[in-house]
Amino acid sequence: MALHEFRKIVKAAIAEQRHNLGELTGSGFGSDPDTLCNHIRYLRAGSLGQLFWDEPWKQVVTDVADHVGIDWTALLDGRRWQQLDTCEIENAVVVKVFQEMFDRLPPDQREQVILEMQRHSDDPSLAGLLLAGGAIAAAKASGFGVYLMASTVLGGLTSALGLTLPFAVYMGMSQMIALALGPVGWVALLGGLAFTLNQPNWQRLTLAVVYVSVIRHGSGKER
Repeated sequence: MALHEFRKIVKAAIAEQRHNLGELTGSGFGSDPDTLCNHIRYLRAGSLGQLFWDEPWKQVVTDVADHVGIDWTALLDGRRWQQLDTCEIENAVVVKVFQEMFDRLPPDQREQVILEMQRHSDDPSLAGLLLAGGAIAAAKASGFGVYLMASTVLGGLTSALGLTLPFAVYMGMSQMIALALGPVGWVALLGGLAFTLNQPNWQRLTLAVVYVSVIRHGSGKER
């Protein structure tokens, strides 16, 4: 069934999480599971293409991963795509977007990001890994590391776009990141705002993937 995994995740999520996902993805018709599934189809295939589009959530995440340019060789590590769990690809998207965001910040603000992340993590290696460009290693260290990265990305983005959703685990960070990158920086980071008939809306799809990762890791388990 198309989007069966996505439907399962959003059905198990609380109403606030579904609302947040609907706001992030621009769903104008509500945030119940069926509406969100239909909206993902629309974002991926367009107003006409959604009528014929029938791919699983893993394929959506894979398409986003291709778009943001993850390192497939490192992720696969000798495996085939069929052997990957969807959450592994979601994690790779989170890491890629976070690392690009982090690299755009000036050195003093990178240190502030690290300090805030350390406040919410007891992993002593986190700072060194991130400062050395090791977001992938930090993500592999724990699911909570992915949660922190995804929350940082979404916290900064919601501030940059003027949204008031509670994504910042560390509320002071979101405004700083938003000011450092600015709307133009976020557009470049997530693939642009342009959306034409039957073309994927990569920005909204990327946000969906990152937020699904927040739901997975924030629950303390991978669904």
